[in-house]
Amino acid sequence: MAVVFGTLGYRPKSLIPTLRSTQDVDKLVFYFGADKSDPEAEGKVSEARKAVVDYCAKMGIAVDPVELTDPFDFKGIASRIRKDLRKHKREGKEIAVFNIAGGTRPTSSAALLVCILEGVPTVYIHDVTYEEVRLPLLKIEYDQVLSKEEKEILRFLSSTGGTDVTEVELASKLGKHKATMNHHVKNLVRKGAVRLERHPSDQRKKVVRIEDSTELLLGDDL
Repeated sequence: MAVVFGTLGYRPKSLIPTLRSTQDVDKLVFYFGADKSDPEAEGKVSEARKAVVDYCAKMGIAVDPVELTDPFDFKGIASRIRKDLRKHKREGKEIAVFNIAGGTRPTSSAALLVCILEGVPTVYIHDVTYEEVRLPLLKIEYDQVLSKEEKEILRFLSSTGGTDVTEVELASKLGKHKATMNHHVKNLVRKGAVRLERHPSDQRKKVVRIEDSTELLLGDDL
């Protein structure tokens, strides 16, 4: 039996075709949400949610609608989706496909990014014909471009909770020579994993900060 994931906006017809085309589907997990300041948008999304839930009930498919508190929070959405995908994988579930046709652009874009990181097949639904368009299966293992030492540095930075840490302090905490640490930090900057900022109280020093995108891309692999 297989699980289908998806994002939902105003149109249930952008999600239902995937349920029809997927063999042995027994569960649907979908993400939805609207701008809370727009009652009309909220109403449309609510109607779409009900239509999908009703369809699943009629077809005997278990359904888990996940409401997003902020459908424009790209990082938060991606983190939630990745966590849910991995949970289902750990439980031995087959992830058949992820439908990214609905929802806000940050929502569908976050879903696509996570599918690339996790190697999950994705589909899009044509806006006019409502035919499925299968997207190329892509998979990127971001942690493969990092050395063991670089991962150690990133894990430490992630554990500090945003505390200001200089290269010299990093070298001391991790037991590295200052020149060796400088080499690793330069490589991490080049790979887009960290950035250097001026120290708030000493303009002669620079603080090493982990990029938000790095924590998102690596997640539990840090």
